Amino acid sequence: MRPFNRWVYLSIGSNVGNRKKNLRLAVAYLKRRLSVVACSKFYNSEPWGYERQKNFCNMALKVNTHLKPYELLRLAKQIEKKLGRNKKFKWGPRTVDVDIVAYRNIMLKTKQLWLPHRWAAERLFVIVPLLDLGAHLRLNGLSLEELKGRLEGNQHLKTC
Repeated sequence: MRPFNRWVYLSIGSNVGNRKKNLRLAVAYLKRRLSVVACSKFYNSEPWGYERQKNFCNMALKVNTHLKPYELLRLAKQIEKKLGRNKKFKWGPRTVDVDIVAYRNIMLKTKQLWLPHRWAAERLFVIVPLLDLGAHLRLNGLSLEELKGRLEGNQHLKTC
């Protein structure tokens, strides 16, 4: 097996069924193919994008992998499907959502994948869990602390 030599940050969320259980199952599936270095706390957040749905439970992971970005994206989509995600419309309810927030220092913008994640800098439920992990990322040219300061007045989080 190839060495786990590429660091990646993931964001995982759920708002259908037993949210924490869904997140734990997603982590267990990820551990089969990746080396999970650290997990954040669970955070309760209001929906983002489409607001007429239940609150989410979110977390972040730091992982090491041998998978290339599109291979990791495929794995994330397989896990979402395995855990019952039924994508009816954009930003709708989901049993689990696995997003690649950052893959090393790669910058990529394609129809299938944006790195760093296109909306990560606008989501407190991504920024705060990343800070739990001690991530030293810059998104849209700003540190995670700067982004947190900008978002805290408009978005609210509490632990689940």
